[in-house]
Amino acid sequence: MTLRVTRGDVWTVVLDRPERANALSADLVEALHATLDDAEQAAPQALVLRGNARHFAAGFDLGGLERETDATLALRFLRVGVLLERLLAAPYVTVAVAEGAAVGAGADLVLACDHRLVAPDVTLRFPGSAFGVALGTVRRAELGAVLSTGVPADLTDALGTPFSPRPSHDSDADLAALARSVSVPGLRDRIAAHADRTLPKEHA
Repeated sequence: MTLRVTRGDVWTVVLDRPERANALSADLVEALHATLDDAEQAAPQALVLRGNARHFAAGFDLGGLERETDATLALRFLRVGVLLERLLAAPYVTVAVAEGAAVGAGADLVLACDHRLVAPDVTLRFPGSAFGVALGTVRRAELGAVLSTGVPADLTDALGTPFSPRPSHDSDADLAALARSVSVPGLRDRIAAHADRTLPKEHA
């Protein structure tokens, strides 16, 4: 199991890979896509995305990197990019509750939500630029310094906020920047070199 989903007027989606710090494997990303497919049909009032007390999501899963190729990694990053855009355009309120570490692609998941409730001791980190992957860069530039909108204790208030039109977001620019970055040859080697330099191992 990679996700636990509670359905109702409000859906709660819990990332459930504690053995990998909720890092975004290909299976977990596809499970999130499938959940968004279901939510589009069910039309809940809101969707809440959570991890656990230690980790919201430790980024792009680098497990099995020796079996990856530039092409397989590029596809995985693009699927994450599309997932972020789906959250940004979701026809219901989205809330990320980050009580534990949120790194790289995991931090970008937080930023893709309408309400970004981040515990005071959690720092959102984006190491992807260290190996040349431009994931979520347009979104971060659009948000500027306002990366969080509250803390986890604000969840009830966030869910009570009426749905309102979102600020404009350049989805095409974000996905184009990501596609250009992952198409540069040597992606796997750049990620492997970054992983070797980072102790303890950090996820993208």
